[in-house]
Amino acid sequence: MDEISLSRQEMGIYCKYLTGLDADEQCLLLFYRAIQHEETVLNDAEIKKLQFIIRNPGSMGLIDSALGMFNPEHALRKRMVIAFAILETSPVYYEFFKPKTFSRGHIFTLFAKGIQEAFQAIAGSIILILI
Repeated sequence: MDEISLSRQEMGIYCKYLTGLDADEQCLLLFYRAIQHEETVLNDAEIKKLQFIIRNPGSMGLIDSALGMFNPEHALRKRMVIAFAILETSPVYYEFFKPKTFSRGHIFTLFAKGIQEAFQAIAGSIILILI
């Protein structure tokens, strides 16, 4: 698989994971250009992990949690952060990222999400070890 095709699939997974929507052409192009920098070039083991994510998009949340919590300097995590930044600044996805108001009780939802993320990080770490 060529690099452009792989980057399009990768950005597509990140966009679907974050927004539930397909990535637009502008974001796909920006992502490809952004990951050309040395610190985001993937080695063979990292490409194998990326291919696993592409084949198993449902694993994205677990792997994102694991890398974010235990290995934030991983090249895949750096690429995720680039993708997230591109999506957050795109007018196409404004409705998803615009500020929202929440009730005071939302603190309990945040607490529950934190616990959920911790369990996902552990599960994702196990997946990364097995890939």
